[in-house]
Amino acid sequence: MKLSAILLLIGLAIIGYAYSLTPYKDEALFNERYMALSAGQSTEYWKLRDEMLTPKFQLQDYGGTLIAIAAVISIVSRKGWKQVKSPTSRATMFGVTFAAPFLTVGAYVFDLFQGFDRGEFPHWADSIGIPLMGAPVLLAFLLVWSGAHLAFLRGPYQPVPLVLAVSRKSSWWLLSVSAVTGVLVVLCASVGQYWYAIPGVVWLYFYISLAAARRATNAAEPVAPEGRYSGKPASRP
Repeated sequence: MKLSAILLLIGLAIIGYAYSLTPYKDEALFNERYMALSAGQSTEYWKLRDEMLTPKFQLQDYGGTLIAIAAVISIVSRKGWKQVKSPTSRATMFGVTFAAPFLTVGAYVFDLFQGFDRGEFPHWADSIGIPLMGAPVLLAFLLVWSGAHLAFLRGPYQPVPLVLAVSRKSSWWLLSVSAVTGVLVVLCASVGQYWYAIPGVVWLYFYISLAAARRATNAAEPVAPEGRYSGKPASRP
């Protein structure tokens, strides 16, 4: 809890300092050089922008990332990472299944509008219209992707500790996508893209929950001597 509080305070302080800065080192000079560019000189515009930018936007992003990290640490530390469990019910698992795609597309749309607000696109560019058209397609793909992974749920559902997924007996596919997702979350956080890191954490929780639930189900299934499922409850000593 102390670590999360420290990260929260640092994040708020960084954001507060960032808001005291102007976006460009010399606003008048930037606008003068910007207006001297011709339509279509997008590469020159981006070079000019990179040259004239202050750390304002970057500090805002890192401050927001620290706050997001503080929130995750606070949630996990309340129970201890070994006690964090998969969703409490099958319905809640379905909720996570559909929340992850919507959060991801929401992050994509937020990224576009934030970039537009920060002047990442010159006035002659068709800045966000075309990229926004791809949002419904991305959402549909992610919904199919997450929904297909529900096939890993079998039998009665009950919440289980996520640590159960960390085993060679777990699904290699779910462990693989969890590892890739974890790396992507770290990469997004390292560059201050908290809007992508947050959905990434939800995806990671989704995959690990499925892996833990799948392993728990496999461990509870009795197996006949010839190696086939017997269809009867396992006997207990």
